[in-house]
Amino acid sequence: MNHPDIVSSQIYTDPDLLHERYTEMRRNSPITYIEHSTYRPFWALVTHKDISEIAKQNDLFISSPRLTLVPKAVEDYLASTGRGRDGSVRTIIDMDEPDHRNYRNITQSWFLGPGVAKFEARVQSIAKRYVNRMAELGTECDFASDIANWYPLHVIMSILGLPEEDAPFILRSTQAMLAASDPELQQDQSQYGTAEFEKLFEYLGTIVEKRRREPTDDLGSVIANGLVNGQAMGMLETLSYLMLASTAGHETTSSSIGGGLLALIQNPDVEKATRQNPDLWNTGADEVVRWVSPIRHFMRTATRDYAIEDKVIKAGDSVAMFYLSANRDEAVFDKPFEFNPARTPNRHLGFGVGAHFCLGRLLALTEIRTLMRELQSRVSNIQLTGDPKWVQSNFVGALKHLPIQYKMI
Repeated sequence: MNHPDIVSSQIYTDPDLLHERYTEMRRNSPITYIEHSTYRPFWALVTHKDISEIAKQNDLFISSPRLTLVPKAVEDYLASTGRGRDGSVRTIIDMDEPDHRNYRNITQSWFLGPGVAKFEARVQSIAKRYVNRMAELGTECDFASDIANWYPLHVIMSILGLPEEDAPFILRSTQAMLAASDPELQQDQSQYGTAEFEKLFEYLGTIVEKRRREPTDDLGSVIANGLVNGQAMGMLETLSYLMLASTAGHETTSSSIGGGLLALIQNPDVEKATRQNPDLWNTGADEVVRWVSPIRHFMRTATRDYAIEDKVIKAGDSVAMFYLSANRDEAVFDKPFEFNPARTPNRHLGFGVGAHFCLGRLLALTEIRTLMRELQSRVSNIQLTGDPKWVQSNFVGALKHLPIQYKMI
């Protein structure tokens, strides 16, 4: 069966073309079995309704063994060297029940309010710092690489208690792992980010040992000393937990902030409205996440045959949930291709849905609205000076480059 290509990483550098293809599939083939030359076969889900139905049944559709689209050649290479995902990393997003809930509970209470509220002043301080950085750079910068990449990174490192001078290493590691198909962000294409992954685990191992010897009051200590069923976490699980917090904890927010500013530049009326009424960012932060959808997809595997619409997903089949498509679903969103910070309700899937709903949601929304308000209160006349460039990846949706000029107020 012919179907539009929505998985080649190069397509994700052309948002207009990608959305044309998503729209066609939502209309004509919302549940499609895809056999692609690069990847093992899988079912593609592109509507809000179907993705929600599958994701909410985490006992029938599990995270193991296939969490994201990885090229067959890379899967074979990693398996042959003993570095397959099942043996080298075990984060809470890899886990199924009951482990998923038991491990998630270690940090859930922190992320659900008190911990985030405690850090709001620090988020505000770091936001000011990065708008100050724009002033230091004069009247031009690459907002993606100069500001958006660094602001959430410094927030999460501060929360985890990681030394600030290690930020460049964390950023390099994150980009290499999460955008493993982008040649510009890879030191060695054949390794698919594994070298950076191993260096990051080694680094985090020293942090864990130190926090276990000398606990502090940061989130890094909460993770390093977390208990599951009364027992200390294994080192693989502890390192994976810290890795997820320190990488996904900033990369997705960086993507949202860069894409959010681009949306404002491309929609001057919206930019004016939010500048005049900063309270719009109370709902506008969620609209930024819907608009950007920083995680493009996750996968699940069926544990038994399951009928959905007019298809039957067989036990063992993989299912890819394309959140970026779901977040433009005409059946759910009024005028989905309009960037509308006042949108409410906003039932986007940018933070996922079901048991794996993003733990860092409140922190991410706080970071987005805080920076946008600080930026608009001190910077005006923001315009593009070149073409925005998106990461070549079907997994993370980030801007590599967003060259702008501006005027400090």
